[in-house]
Amino acid sequence: MAERIMLQTEPERDRLAAAYEAFMLSREAMLCTPSTLAFYRHILRPFVLELQAQDVHAPDGITAHHIRAHLVGLQRRGLLDTTQHAHARAIKTWCRWMWNEGDIPDNPMRRVAMPRLEQRIQPPFTPEHVYHLLAACDRQDPIGARNYAIVLTLLDTGLRAAELRALRVGDVDMRTGLTVVMGKGRKQRQVRVGARARAAIVRMLAMRDNAGNGAPLWAAYHNGEETGKPLLQSGLQIMLRKLGEDVGVTPCSPHRFRRTFALWCLRDGMDLHTLRHLMGHSSLDVLQRYLALDGQDIERAHKAHSPTDRLLG
Repeated sequence: MAERIMLQTEPERDRLAAAYEAFMLSREAMLCTPSTLAFYRHILRPFVLELQAQDVHAPDGITAHHIRAHLVGLQRRGLLDTTQHAHARAIKTWCRWMWNEGDIPDNPMRRVAMPRLEQRIQPPFTPEHVYHLLAACDRQDPIGARNYAIVLTLLDTGLRAAELRALRVGDVDMRTGLTVVMGKGRKQRQVRVGARARAAIVRMLAMRDNAGNGAPLWAAYHNGEETGKPLLQSGLQIMLRKLGEDVGVTPCSPHRFRRTFALWCLRDGMDLHTLRHLMGHSSLDVLQRYLALDGQDIERAHKAHSPTDRLLG
């Protein structure tokens, strides 16, 4: 449920709090995921309280100066540029919604520059990196077999961490490898798990105590014993980080596997439209920014498809 903000100065609910509550309700009506609702609540509620402390109690009282001051405050607190950008995105979405609803005559966010993001593109894994990671997994042990299967599945599908963790036993067609995943914005898409990764999943499931259809595909363990619960986000990140540290491959994260999948597929000749669909990106622009091709990729692509070199003879 949308969370009501307690007013600080007025005896009746002010219009600013009402606009916040109405926005949160609109996100629920759009069937936003719980994590998305938590994202907006985490950012917007403190911002509204900050505005109320400055005697702003109506949406049309929000100015570009208020927003800039809030973002500068985040910067002075030493928060990451990605965190500052997330705050700006949430405020921008709320302001645009209020403008569309007629709550404000002008959108103050239109005069606020978005915080600049540093370019921190993780390089893809090399084949040698992957061989070392796989060799560090003890396939005779249930946890090692799970980790081995996770590495192969991440590399073979490019799934986001949340998409990987949401998989259940039976979701992957063991004959074709096809599976339907629920991506961002509750958008479904079909991906394929290759034969080698499927074989690793079958081996892992044979060691499981509870591997019936509908059970979490990736089990959590405590003191070496299966808990019956799914692997958590933190558990996945800790497992990959430790695996990478053990063999000197860092950083080792789901995001780096996802980017490796994308670049390896592109280098092997997959077209951008197919790759965009497999990765669940909304547009080619988003995919191209995500890939951030380096000089070697551009050189390789041009040599393979140069119009003058290949077509003119």
